[in-house]
Amino acid sequence: MASTFPTNQAIVVGGGLGGMSAANTVVENGGRVVLLDKSSFCGGNSTKATSGINGAGTKTQKAKGIPDNAEIFTQDTLKGGAKKPELAKLLCVNSADDVDWLVEKFNLDLSLVARLGGHSQPRTHRGKERFPGMTITYALIQMLEKVAEKTDLAKIVTKAKVYKLDA
Repeated sequence: MASTFPTNQAIVVGGGLGGMSAANTVVENGGRVVLLDKSSFCGGNSTKATSGINGAGTKTQKAKGIPDNAEIFTQDTLKGGAKKPELAKLLCVNSADDVDWLVEKFNLDLSLVARLGGHSQPRTHRGKERFPGMTITYALIQMLEKVAEKTDLAKIVTKAKVYKLDA
């Protein structure tokens, strides 16, 4: 049986940083999204992150004169034991655009850049807050909540139980 699900709609399962990033991206590109989270509120484990978010070749790094790029980040990641090189490379190649998107679209302060374990360059971006994961994730949650309140482009369902998704 052919799918009748419209191509400009998406279902996102999970309301952490990954799910919220996906849901906001769908809306930003003109689609509609339903986000499902099993908890009574969104955020997931991302809200507990204390280090920041990694990006190589970001506008912040360039402004600070940090000579980093996706190739160096990929080498560092593979040295760290990444099991799927193609996924590691994808993560690293997209990392600068991802961090810059968070700064520009969500008005986040990620101006502090630190070098953490396994990195040959400073690339962990954060602001001055104690829990940058919470700050980043909540900014994405708030944006999607505003869209859901004002339009029919987004819907957030908490305490959701997903048993089966068919294409």
